[in-house]
Amino acid sequence: MAGNNAKKERAGTKGLTFTVAECGEFHSLGECHEGIGTLEEAVSIYRNIPPGRMNGVPSIGIRIHKAGEPESEDLVLDLVSGRAINTGLIRYVPEADSNPFVWEAVRELIKIFPEKEVFD
Repeated sequence: MAGNNAKKERAGTKGLTFTVAECGEFHSLGECHEGIGTLEEAVSIYRNIPPGRMNGVPSIGIRIHKAGEPESEDLVLDLVSGRAINTGLIRYVPEADSNPFVWEAVRELIKIFPEKEVFD
């Protein structure tokens, strides 16, 4: 397990961080967490959003930052949205599709959330 944590921490150093939003469509509605360094931390935050006050469909996403570029150019993409894990969308975004850390996160999310439907 220590090897897995090291991989997740390295993902953050490669410009990949995670986001969790209470409302995936409009991150400004409800709780929104950005700059999360590990997938485990993102999942914990996601699971701790009280369902009684959900303003929308909760999500876990990624943010890919390219060194030397302004943050406004970062790629932000939701991987988990409600009851689904959307892998098909990743294939349409070259920066995400070619990033091995993104696919590693997707594989982990599928294991963590076996009840969610995977859309490819």
